[in-house]
Amino acid sequence: MPKPAAFWNDRFARDEYVYGEAPNQFVASAAETWLPDAAEVLTLGAGEGRNAVHLARQGHAVTAVDYAAEGLRKTHRLAKKAGVAVETMQADVRSWAPPQTWDAVGTTFLHLPPDERLPLYRLIQDSLRPGGLLIAEWFRPEQRTEGYTSGGPPDVDMMVTDEELRDHFAESGIEHLEIAEPVLDEGMHEGPGATVRFVWRRPA
Repeated sequence: MPKPAAFWNDRFARDEYVYGEAPNQFVASAAETWLPDAAEVLTLGAGEGRNAVHLARQGHAVTAVDYAAEGLRKTHRLAKKAGVAVETMQADVRSWAPPQTWDAVGTTFLHLPPDERLPLYRLIQDSLRPGGLLIAEWFRPEQRTEGYTSGGPPDVDMMVTDEELRDHFAESGIEHLEIAEPVLDEGMHEGPGATVRFVWRRPA
């Protein structure tokens, strides 16, 4: 099961950034490749805001959603340090109803059990305008079954496969779907990892 908000508040309460201040490398590169200029972007499970702040620095209008108040507090701190603004919303993505739609959604390592992932996929699609983009990276089952030690939840059922993404996102919208083995350098995510990287465009 996902860790409760209190767990993440405790983890994020320390001064240092648990997953670093730099963005996820895939989000950064994919945003440069696919996002239009000055896009309105939603980051889900934003944590301490590293992806949100990076996207704001690139000129995008960013909304960061997380259920850990300490993570959002550090998002504002990181945004102030970078000289940008990021709107924050404290909400649990498992029950949140988005008040608008965005040009893009970004999420990294937002791991939920199987029965909660399908509502997450619907939330993502409902949050996108027609033609809007999802940029995402998750750990895949091999992160556990092949003994990678770079992070992620202990339960293999929390991992995401490329087949699952193909089942729940229209094939016609898939811009990029990659079985990746990146070397992560993201705070507690350190070293080789087994991930799935995904860029999907909501059909117009």
